Amino acid sequence: MKILNPIPSEYYGDTTRWFIATVVSSTPPTGYEGRVKIRIHGLHSASTEDIPEYALPWAQCVVPTTEGGVSGIGKMPKILPSALVFGMFMDGASSQVPIVLGSLPTIERPSPVQLQSVKDTEVRKKALLASKLKEIRDTDPINNQQTGVNFIETKKQRKEYTFQYFLNAGYDYNQSRGITENLSKLQFISGFRGSDKLSGTFGLAEWKAQRFINLKSFSSLYKNFSTQLDFIQWELNGTFRSANIRLLNTDKFGGGDGSMYIFAKHYLKFDTERLDTLMREPTGGYS
Repeated sequence: MKILNPIPSEYYGDTTRWFIATVVSSTPPTGYEGRVKIRIHGLHSASTEDIPEYALPWAQCVVPTTEGGVSGIGKMPKILPSALVFGMFMDGASSQVPIVLGSLPTIERPSPVQLQSVKDTEVRKKALLASKLKEIRDTDPINNQQTGVNFIETKKQRKEYTFQYFLNAGYDYNQSRGITENLSKLQFISGFRGSDKLSGTFGLAEWKAQRFINLKSFSSLYKNFSTQLDFIQWELNGTFRSANIRLLNTDKFGGGDGSMYIFAKHYLKFDTERLDTLMREPTGGYS
């Protein structure tokens, strides 16, 4: 009677070894279809100098029983490079024949190089967007019309633009309204005020002396209406921060503690007489 040779124990399951590995390639050569190349944690060094990628094993993958399981029938594994997988060695302690049983969900974090690359890309995108917006604003009629009969329509456009500008900058309805009404009372003139350019004031907020110098240093397009709005925001966040704090701390429009009064007194630096006149004048409506 012929006696069958026993199955070697390393292939029988009496000595099982499992592993966690990272997939380094999911595009096997011909004849290795359905396999993934893996770098096994604790067995293979993470350094490609110690164990180059070509020396790593191609592991077979278990597929669901809903697939055909024979050549040309059913789906192939879809595990991607960098996936974390779990498996076992079919040859036990010899640990030369790995088989992948499944993958583990992972959340990958970008490397410092990738983070810097993303940051640089975002900076470039923002710079490009700012450049395009600047180009649009610089050619917009709202920046070019200074005086004349048609300026009545321009002032209306500038009022709407200003209100929306400060809403977008983070100010609430009444705060934006207070800023806009003050600039409206000053007629939204973005050029020189008065016939004497040396002694007169300039722009939306009647800048003069050092503040006018700061405006010209702020941008070569300092004569533009939209640039002057940017400068107002810049001053509120800088040298006029105290005015900005007062403005942001009020939810009112009128009265001695409202945005209209605060902006006029602490940013525009109106004297008592101009403040009294300002508070008596009616204001326009807002949508």
